[in-house]
Amino acid sequence: MANPVLQSGQVTPQHLTAFVTDGVIGDAGVTFNNTLAVVRSDVLGINFNATNTDFPVPINLPVGFTRWRPQLLVISGASGTLTTATCSLWTQAGGSGVAIISSGTAITVATNLSDTNNNGQVFAPNNANTLFYVNTTIYFRVQNPQGVAATANFSVLYYPLP
Repeated sequence: MANPVLQSGQVTPQHLTAFVTDGVIGDAGVTFNNTLAVVRSDVLGINFNATNTDFPVPINLPVGFTRWRPQLLVISGASGTLTTATCSLWTQAGGSGVAIISSGTAITVATNLSDTNNNGQVFAPNNANTLFYVNTTIYFRVQNPQGVAATANFSVLYYPLP
């Protein structure tokens, strides 16, 4: 059984918490609004050999935030090459809604070796400076399969907006 986390004093509503010592949290003294934070959501172990398969990506918004702006879209931790596979990212399942990453986008991950060029890929979102979203689930879609067993992780880094 894990050790419990204790609370030191009261945490002001809407404030973030911070560890004040090992195993003890307290009021961090700031609200999320004042952090200019980028939030990340991950989907681990995506099967890149699954044709036209959607993988839901949760977008968690802090209290008081209703929209978000994508910053970076990342494939990492591949089990091998993904250069045959293609992908897209949508606001609705089945390759529908708004395309955040265009349909049929090439994947250039060519190796799974650490500290080696092309062991991951960053995508720029479509309309990154002019289109913000309210969807709390988006869908990473593997379109063309790799042709052999291959997995990787997908991450969305985003800014919550009020």
